Amino acid sequence: MKKRNLPKKESREKIRREKDPIPWRYCLLTLICGVFLVGGFFVAARSHFASIDFGIKNSTLKKQLEDLEAEKRRLIWHKETALSPAEIKRAAKKLGLTEMTANNFQTFGSKIEEKKEKPLTVKNAPEKPKQLVEKTVDVKPVEKIGKNGVSKTEATTAKKEVREKSSTKAAK
Repeated sequence: MKKRNLPKKESREKIRREKDPIPWRYCLLTLICGVFLVGGFFVAARSHFASIDFGIKNSTLKKQLEDLEAEKRRLIWHKETALSPAEIKRAAKKLGLTEMTANNFQTFGSKIEEKKEKPLTVKNAPEKPKQLVEKTVDVKPVEKIGKNGVSKTEATTAKKEVREKSSTKAAK
């Protein structure tokens, strides 16, 4: 290969091209696309955090629903036990009611049947209506406790027993 000889008289300055300015339409189009892309990221982030918030609220509501269902089951169970026949009997006994049996209920016949049962020769005295007797509660007296820890009533009964035994031994 041969070496080329370039003329030395010419200047070796860089050749520059004329640059065309970027048209304003391209700048505007790029700016609009950039704004659209950034806006999309904001919308995606917002929907992401909204879905996380929705999930948290949903889990708290599910827990609250489970608690309310458990409370409902507990209340239904209490209602069923309160309405059971055994519980109703216990409540009635606490109020002072007694159970209805064949022994403690009285039948009332018509007036015609009463006349047939009673003889005509005997004068019947008018029957007085029976008075209702209220059930009384047995009240025990308060026991007083002495110095030695024994109730005073027990101590006095014990003394009486000792006196009786000693008097019967002396009589023998």
